[in-house]
Amino acid sequence: MSFTLTRIPLFLLALAAPLLFSGCGVFTDMVRDNEVSVPFLNSPSFMSPAKLRVGVMPFQAQQDLGTPETGAAIAKLVSEEFSRNGNLVMVPPERVKAYADAAGMSSPITPGEAVRICRDLNLNLVMDGTFANLGQHQVRSGWRRLFRWFTNQQIYIEAILSLTAYDPADGSVITSRAGESRIRVGRAPRQSVYGAAGTYNPTQEDIEESLDEAINFLYLRSLEGLKVFPFKARVISVLGDKATINFGSDVKLKRKTDFALLSTSETLVSAINVSYDIPGAPLARLRVDSVDKDRATLTILDGTVSPGDIVQSWDFRD
Repeated sequence: MSFTLTRIPLFLLALAAPLLFSGCGVFTDMVRDNEVSVPFLNSPSFMSPAKLRVGVMPFQAQQDLGTPETGAAIAKLVSEEFSRNGNLVMVPPERVKAYADAAGMSSPITPGEAVRICRDLNLNLVMDGTFANLGQHQVRSGWRRLFRWFTNQQIYIEAILSLTAYDPADGSVITSRAGESRIRVGRAPRQSVYGAAGTYNPTQEDIEESLDEAINFLYLRSLEGLKVFPFKARVISVLGDKATINFGSDVKLKRKTDFALLSTSETLVSAINVSYDIPGAPLARLRVDSVDKDRATLTILDGTVSPGDIVQSWDFRD
């Protein structure tokens, strides 16, 4: 009994430590933003009943990393980061790039282009992003700010990336987040005898570490929007009461999964003249009858659907 009691305060202190040192509001915001992986606070489950097939467009590179393929290289790194999530199937970024080059598309894409990409590459959603900045600054931070007369400035390498995910039905934004890194690489060079500040040239390792951290933040912050996104698929054929979609066991789609074709209750037009359809009541209900490797047949339970319609996973019990 005494063994257990002596460890309870330590356990409670361990739980309270993040709250004491970072502030209660900050800690809960980080959990909500998926910046902290806490099993009982972060929700690991996705709404989609199957894996989401995702493609990443080459990033818009506002800064060169010494290669003409900077945007494609970052898209590859982002795709690799998202591929570690078991709820997603990432299409090879080389395939997305080849398609974009052939179609003359580049980031940032329009809603219409997002719909076209998802249709032609058979995606549940497509992402594009911007590599906005890679730089450095010298400053005292943390405890060094309290002892400015006895400490040196530190060098920080920063990278800023943004990422947007688009709906395959109308190209509307599913989630749009930014990721920023701040890597401390060491003490800043001392000033010369003439007062000129020294310079530091980041190493390849510095750059890669900074990009890795920014991409990781981007991944964690984007999950919130992806987790609540339903599985959407385009109907490719209809015969009698059977409809076919181009998704199957390759994305772990299961028999008896319910889908719906939703009506449009309202159309909103944004400030930049982009239209978005607000879904209404179901026009048709469908259920997966059979599943092949890359195709599934759905039985139309009621209503009607046509080739080209977008159906989405639906829980009829709600």
